[in-house]
Amino acid sequence: MNYIIADHIISPLAIGTDANLEAILSGQSALRKYTHRYPMVEPICASLFDEADFEKLCIEAVKGTKTAASFLSSKDTLFILSTTKGNVAFLSHTEDIALIDSACRIAQSFGNPNTPIVVSNACISGVCALITAQRLLEAGMYKNVVVVGCDVLSTFIVSGFQSFKALSPDPCAPYDKLRKGLNLGEAAACIIMTSDTKYATLSYGSILSGAIHNDANHISGPSRTGEGSYRCLCDVMGDKEALAFLNVHGTATPYNDEMEAIAINRAGLQNIPINALKGYYGHTLGAAGVLETIISLHALHRGVIIGTKGYNEQGTTQAVSISAETRHTDKKEFIKLLSGFGGCNAAIRVTIDTPLATISKPTSAYRTIADIRVTPEKGGGALLTDLYRAHVGDWPKFFKMDTLSRLGFVASELLLNSLQEERFISRDDRAIIFANRSSCLQNDREYQRTITPDNYYPSPALFVYTLPNIVTGEIAIRNKYLGETSFYVLDNETQLEQFIQLAFIPSGTKSVIIGWVECTDEDTFDAHLRLIEKIQ
Repeated sequence: MNYIIADHIISPLAIGTDANLEAILSGQSALRKYTHRYPMVEPICASLFDEADFEKLCIEAVKGTKTAASFLSSKDTLFILSTTKGNVAFLSHTEDIALIDSACRIAQSFGNPNTPIVVSNACISGVCALITAQRLLEAGMYKNVVVVGCDVLSTFIVSGFQSFKALSPDPCAPYDKLRKGLNLGEAAACIIMTSDTKYATLSYGSILSGAIHNDANHISGPSRTGEGSYRCLCDVMGDKEALAFLNVHGTATPYNDEMEAIAINRAGLQNIPINALKGYYGHTLGAAGVLETIISLHALHRGVIIGTKGYNEQGTTQAVSISAETRHTDKKEFIKLLSGFGGCNAAIRVTIDTPLATISKPTSAYRTIADIRVTPEKGGGALLTDLYRAHVGDWPKFFKMDTLSRLGFVASELLLNSLQEERFISRDDRAIIFANRSSCLQNDREYQRTITPDNYYPSPALFVYTLPNIVTGEIAIRNKYLGETSFYVLDNETQLEQFIQLAFIPSGTKSVIIGWVECTDEDTFDAHLRLIEKIQ
């Protein structure tokens, strides 16, 4: 079991969770128009700090929880960082921006002895981090977990979303008929969870269940049937009559809101109140899942369902119960839903009641079915193409992929081709969990070079591959896998071992492709993939 015992929010709207909630309930928004904030970028509407330092924000978010130093420095406490791009703003000045190094500096600033985990799973990172924390506590691997979600904007990030024509020049309007697109935002948010019963009296909430699913549709477009979000909702739904509301992703883009409305209707939740918080904060990327869970949790303690700022008239083909006005509720549970690039979707069900003091450790046994390693003996730029032509040959999208995705794709094909099983049949019982140390820095550097004063036409096809989890999306699409896909940035491959046990905590997962996929440049890479099967 897990107890939520502390949290803190730092946003352009306010400092502190209570101050943020009060600002929202009074109708305030941090969204503003900026005309000259980022060189070579068109004017944007966003929620921004005057100045923002990524690592300092993360540290201040943890400090704001006012948690005892002995707790944070304990060997029983793990730090998890949720972010999409971390310190990428420094890419034009230095190469020392590795996400795992940032996470280590944050954890070490509190004297924590453990190597942290970075969740970099596109826009669902925050909820994935909370699910990872829940699983680690359930498995008894740690007693306490500190989850920090943070992203700060830069020309790199803003240009990428502009390349997709996804940004609205005005404050966003989630689910509204006249919605034009999303706004971006900056924030840092921290949630501290524990399984230690001595802290039970401090508990004001708990994650009851969590789910992650890929929709196996497209790396930059959501499923038109809401497949991934629908499956997540079904997994965490429980007693729908106990739900106060669904806090949705609600980016105010035409396709995201439409997809969510379809998924909500398919799950039979169309009459449950829903709300979205992007009209107050914009899309805060890796912080979104953590920040929006905190606000939803505290709103429910107040007995309110926050209104969706910017919403006026139903703008999705499937009707849902959404309102611009704050409503009252006496129910005790809510669902937080997110989706993102790479076909990923995630949801958690949260209660404000103090849970029973029980811990159920997973006991699943498992075995390795297949094992494959792909690494060049010397300059290997052509190796992946040669392997593709020799062993695959029927997936032309391979040539559009970045090196990291090519590496994971080819390695997965070699792994799966070695099995005696039928391929390309839709299934949701197989997970894909990948990790590396460098995230996708090689592609980050390539994208950064396209942002120049003389030729400012960033490529959306290149930008999407600056998210490391895209490799898991490519494999899910190829194989029609609708199970979990997750990407972690870790210090070394050994650290990945703990995720084997965690992978089987969802009861529906029967096998997992787990792998280390490291790529420092087009000639230097290493992939080690295993297919591990649950023993029934």
